[in-house]
Amino acid sequence: MGTDDAPDLAVAAPLPTFLVIGAMKAGTTSLWRELRRHPDVFVPDIKEFQFFSDKRMRAQGLDWYRQHFADGVGRTAIGEASTGYSKHPRPEGVPAHIAAAIPDVRLVYLVRDPIERIRSHYIHSVHKARETRPIDQAVREVPAYLAISRYRTQIDQYLACFAADQLLVVTTEALRAQRTDTLDAVFRHLGVDPAAAGTADAVDVHRSADKRLDTKLGDTVRRLPGFRFAADHAGTGMKRRFREVATTPVTEAVDTTLAPEVDAWLRAELRDEVAGLRPFLGDQFDGWSIG
Repeated sequence: MGTDDAPDLAVAAPLPTFLVIGAMKAGTTSLWRELRRHPDVFVPDIKEFQFFSDKRMRAQGLDWYRQHFADGVGRTAIGEASTGYSKHPRPEGVPAHIAAAIPDVRLVYLVRDPIERIRSHYIHSVHKARETRPIDQAVREVPAYLAISRYRTQIDQYLACFAADQLLVVTTEALRAQRTDTLDAVFRHLGVDPAAAGTADAVDVHRSADKRLDTKLGDTVRRLPGFRFAADHAGTGMKRRFREVATTPVTEAVDTTLAPEVDAWLRAELRDEVAGLRPFLGDQFDGWSIG
C-alpha cells in the first residue's frame, strides 16, 4: 500500500467512551489501575491527560487527543482518568468541552469523605512543596481545598450537559471496603462484563500515608558534594536504609488537625453538598456524618 493510501491514524482512532472525572485524592489512580486489567477496557498508559480542563492541552487538538486511544480499537470501553475534570470553578466549562466532543460519554465520579479529602489534598500540597501554611489558614485562603470537596456542585455542572444516567458516583470508602461489588458496578456502567475482570487488586496507590518528607538530616545529606553519584551507585539495601533514617512519613510530619471552629465551618459549608449525593448513592448512604 502506498503512503497516499495509508490510513490517517488521527481519524481512525476512537474517542473515549468513558471518563473518570475525579475527585482529586479520592482513589482515581487505584480505579485507573483496576480498569486497565479488564480485557474489554482500554485505558492508555498516561493518566491525567487534562485535555478538557487545560487549554494548553486542548490547543493541541482533538485529533492529537484521539491518537492516544488508537490501540483501543476493538475494545468495548475506551477511556481515561483526569481529576482536573471536577475542579469547578477553576477551570470553568469542562463539562461543556466534553459534551461538545463526546456527548454520549459515560462518566465515573469518585467521592470521598470531604473533610478527609481536604486533609489528603493539603498533605499532597505540602509534599509537593506547594504549601507552607498551617492547614487552618490554608483551607481558608485557598478556595480549591473546599471547592473540590463540593461534590454536588461539581455534579450539577455535568447535569447541565449530560443525562443523569450517564454519571455513576462511587465512594472511595466503598471502593476500599466492597471492592469487588463496587468495581462490578463500574464495569456494568461502562458496558462490559464484570466477570471478565478477574480478581480485584486490593492495594491502594498514591496514598498520603505512603508519602515521605526529608528530615533535617536527609536534607543536609542530599546537599553534600557527591551525594548524587553515591546515590546512583548505592545498593538497594543502602537506599532503603537511607530512606528510613533520612525521611519521615508525611502524615507524621504534617499536622492536619483542624481547629474546632474551622472544622465546624467546613462541615456547614459541605452539609448540603453531601446531602445532594443521596440521589446518586441511595438512602443507605451515611453522609460521612456530615450530611
